[in-house]
Amino acid sequence: MKRVASARTAILLVLAMGLSVGAGGRFDQKLAAEKQIPHALSRLTFGARPGAAAEVSRIGLDAWIDLQLHPERSVENPALAAKVAPLESLNLAPWQIAEKYILPQSMSARPLPSPQSLLTPAQLTMLTTGSVPERLATLDSLTPDVRRQVLAVAPDRIMDGMPQNIRQESARARQAEQEARQKEMRRQAPPLNELLAPDQQRIARNGSNADKLALLESLDPETRRHVIRAVGPQAFIGLPELRRQSMALSQPQQLVNSELIENKLYRAIHSNRQLEEVLVDFWMNHFNVYNGKGQTRVLLTSYERDAIRPHVFGRFRDMLLATARHPAMLIYLDNAQSQAPRDDQTLANASGAATRRPGLNENYGRELMELHTLGVDGGYTQEDVIAVARAFTGWTVYDAAKYAEFQFNPNTHDRKEKIILGHTLAPGRGEQDGLDVIDLLARHPSTARFISWKLAQRFVADDPPQSLVDRMAATFTKTDGDLRAVLQTLFSSTEFWSEGAWQAKLKSPLELVVSAVRALDSDAVDTFALAQRIADLGEPLYGKVEPTGYPNTGEGWASAAGLMGRINFATALTSGQIPGVRFDISQFNFKPPAIVARELLGGSLSSATLEAIEKGIEGREATPSMLTAAVLGSPEFQRR
Repeated sequence: MKRVASARTAILLVLAMGLSVGAGGRFDQKLAAEKQIPHALSRLTFGARPGAAAEVSRIGLDAWIDLQLHPERSVENPALAAKVAPLESLNLAPWQIAEKYILPQSMSARPLPSPQSLLTPAQLTMLTTGSVPERLATLDSLTPDVRRQVLAVAPDRIMDGMPQNIRQESARARQAEQEARQKEMRRQAPPLNELLAPDQQRIARNGSNADKLALLESLDPETRRHVIRAVGPQAFIGLPELRRQSMALSQPQQLVNSELIENKLYRAIHSNRQLEEVLVDFWMNHFNVYNGKGQTRVLLTSYERDAIRPHVFGRFRDMLLATARHPAMLIYLDNAQSQAPRDDQTLANASGAATRRPGLNENYGRELMELHTLGVDGGYTQEDVIAVARAFTGWTVYDAAKYAEFQFNPNTHDRKEKIILGHTLAPGRGEQDGLDVIDLLARHPSTARFISWKLAQRFVADDPPQSLVDRMAATFTKTDGDLRAVLQTLFSSTEFWSEGAWQAKLKSPLELVVSAVRALDSDAVDTFALAQRIADLGEPLYGKVEPTGYPNTGEGWASAAGLMGRINFATALTSGQIPGVRFDISQFNFKPPAIVARELLGGSLSSATLEAIEKGIEGREATPSMLTAAVLGSPEFQRR
């Protein structure tokens, strides 16, 4: 244990030093030939797998990039289809998800009857407004069963002034009803200690996966189902089918989100169409929607599938419109509740200060310009924010709990004239107001610059050269926002293939975890534990509360705690402590650090890092897991 800690400490010191220094090269200095394939793999994928560099060399670097830009031309990894096939919610429409994954009524206690459902209108009126004798007479006229049910749910106003014996009878009825409901809940969802003997409970909770499977096989189907529910999903990490079944029985809405995360990680790890997956992640972060607000947890599946993925190589305007109309975005940024201001309410308080426009919500209008299109310095004003919010009034969601479909409601739309960025929208044009705003923003020069800058920041450097951003923006404008064309300009640029871009980016937690799994040539049979590790490092997937999305720069990830977490992750992964990830650590047996590094990195460690690793293992037996953890924790691996 001490030798592992010693090596870890040495690497942590080098990592902290290495990550505090940005790229050292210049953007007009051509990248050395031997670095070009590793550089392309680090930027257009979630990390190279063993043999990837040789495959790119065989195809040709330009041809490989073109294939990544046209994923429909490449053959997908057949193993991926088998991994995502069990994720049933991925292909369902929002209304189907709502129908299937709402907690079944059979798993909840029967609803309490209301007095309205038990009594005639005349009886209800007498019980709620009559005198005490009249209420007593009404109760006496009821059958014993109806009387008991009424007393069990009777509100205080019915009991007001009633004799003590009636109050006591009502209390007994309430108690009996509560006990009956609890008994029914225990029948439907019995606790584990009523299902299994103590030794069986220990196996169910803490046994090996093989022992858990054997135990479940020994049970009858009904008991098996109850046990899977009672133990909970955490007990079945590494057994994805049982984990999903447990979640479906106990937390069905969580299952929808869990399957979306599984899909993301399976694709990032196993897809051959790596650039597409990188871009889906980029644009989901750009048009961020938090999975913890309202119905968004069950709407994000459709949001990513229908509003983001189809457009990552298409026109920006189409993606912008798709996100604007999607119920997930409308709910997340509150536009579904935004309504036209009323003329009969003042817009100033008694002191003359302006007040918030009644019914109007500016959240989407502000983030649409600041985060989605123009950028914070894009030239808009607060008056523009208000006018855009007015243009999108009426863009709402039809029955969010059941159908969750886009709906334009003319009754809540602001029909008056609007002036946005100097453009006038005539009155009385309804939904067309919002469509015109989408067109105006998608084609604005500030949008061309902002989107180009964000893409250059993702693929080149935290502070990308303005010359590159300008050329990308020119392509954006010339092609009416063709994102594939903008990327082609980026990937053919001098700046992309420069020493200034080499290892200029610090990996996000998602990029780090996935690239480590890929570098070890792992087979991910269950991604649940990997998702937890990514969250522990600060990036819970689909869990960014603020609309800004997660940081796109190294500064957001380079804290001291974050660096230690990265080292701990590398150690846990290479020592086999992360369930659901399979790889052959023996492939690194009897190999020196330099060789292990070359196989994992596709290149060499710096002399400082190599020296730190060798010093950390000096005089000790260097196990394969120790060496691979050291390389995965190195500055060279942490950067891309």
